[in-house]
Amino acid sequence: MLPGNSRSTWDSHILDDPRVVSYWDGGRIAGKWFADNGLGGLGSPGSIVWDAYYAFPKQTHWNALSAGLVAAGSDIIDNTGHLEHNFIPLLPS
Repeated sequence: MLPGNSRSTWDSHILDDPRVVSYWDGGRIAGKWFADNGLGGLGSPGSIVWDAYYAFPKQTHWNALSAGLVAAGSDIIDNTGHLEHNFIPLLPS
């Protein structure tokens, strides 16, 4: 979503955690879907959600639109404090 973004310059290991799975979405299919469905109050039909996060319970299966969403937000790049505020309470003690 930034000028110059391309698969060849994308670092798929930027979130170096075994629980994270990263995919390249050059067609922005996921961002369009999240925007069109307004999941977590992010985006609107016809726009693209990017630089966002969504959190779901471990047992969540994608068989419903909301899929048990527990947290969502945007922007991540310049707003890590908001991300920490939403995620720290979700982590096991």
